[in-house]
Amino acid sequence: MSANGREVVAGRIRRRMLAAPSTKVPLVGIAMFTFFVVTSRWSNLFTEFGIFLALFGLLLRPQDLSFPLPIRWAVAFLVWASISTVFAISPDIASDALIERLKALVIFFVVINALRTPQQVRFYMLLMLAAFLIYPVRGSLKNYVHGETLQGRAIWNQIYINPNDLAAITLLMLGVALAVAVVKTQDRRLRVALIAYVPVLLVLILLTQSRGVFLGLLVGFGPPLFKGIRRRPSLAGPVLIAAVALAVLIPAASWNRFESMTKLTSVETLAEADRYGSALQRWEILKTGWRIFADHPVLGVGIGCYNEANARYAPHLGKKDAHNTYLGLAAEMGIPGLLLWLGMVGSVLGHVRRRRRSLEANDRTIRVLWLERAVIGCLVAGLFGTYAGLTILYLFFGTLWAAASVLGSEPPEAASLSRPALRRR
Repeated sequence: MSANGREVVAGRIRRRMLAAPSTKVPLVGIAMFTFFVVTSRWSNLFTEFGIFLALFGLLLRPQDLSFPLPIRWAVAFLVWASISTVFAISPDIASDALIERLKALVIFFVVINALRTPQQVRFYMLLMLAAFLIYPVRGSLKNYVHGETLQGRAIWNQIYINPNDLAAITLLMLGVALAVAVVKTQDRRLRVALIAYVPVLLVLILLTQSRGVFLGLLVGFGPPLFKGIRRRPSLAGPVLIAAVALAVLIPAASWNRFESMTKLTSVETLAEADRYGSALQRWEILKTGWRIFADHPVLGVGIGCYNEANARYAPHLGKKDAHNTYLGLAAEMGIPGLLLWLGMVGSVLGHVRRRRRSLEANDRTIRVLWLERAVIGCLVAGLFGTYAGLTILYLFFGTLWAAASVLGSEPPEAASLSRPALRRR
């Protein structure tokens, strides 16, 4: 094909991807929603307008809407959550929690349907990274330098006021950064910027001192990292340098807290694991949570009602979070609710695994492996934190599904045009 012919083909591809309102309006809406949710800075009015705009755009062409397996699991989960609300120990609390979970799963549905091309998914991921950098990352590091911490642990505000939640969300963002940065067909300057972003995210995770997320980081990112080093031994040097740099930059208090994880193996050593007593308190909360689940194994105590149930079962502890995503779901909605939520998450990961096995060679725009590993790491961290109610988690589920769905869908003409352009640089 001649140079002019290739330019004509490329122009047609671009127009086809961007012309239809049904692909532009939902993308604008979900981008607006995501920016204001991730920054957690301005009024909820902006997020509500963004999600309504995205829904309006999707309704312009209802024939293009898809209801894949995760959405069907999500609908079943909401139905069961509604039933648990009827029998909840505090119907008012359960009703509010049900509405919030409904919003999160609507967002999940919108992301799956709004991101239809590799370029849209890539833009959306870069938007998330930019929004996270300019406020939560900058604000958390600034607070830490000024001594505004929670017992020495990095925090920010709003949804990032809890260091464990901040660490879990940062772990997910780390997967996003790596998913774009490691693709060699990306613009070189963008790759350099994202590669520089990765150690900043790692530093923030370590400064939160979240032991659960640290374990999730090792389980999620350790295997592919070691596999990459075995395949390319030349990577061992940069990885070792980065590890030494982190060891020097991170205060000793953080490493001492991570080292204390070795003392969480028995009840007798729990008091030594944390001088503030949080490890021992969590053990008491876990025992209380198990009692709550054992007394309500089918319907649970109602979605969002765990804190209230904990106060009733253990008045000396008061209203405490379950600090375990899976035990919290089981206590609030019984075994059916837990299984339905796991079915939704499992269907996303199963879809990703199938797509990645068949089309990994065509992964030119997004390296889905790192998104998948970030979600796995967050699920591991969920053994020590309650993340099922985090709206951002459902944004990532939707992004992971969309990224896997468009895997290999980049037109061959576009790919063949992009490679020479990169070489000319």
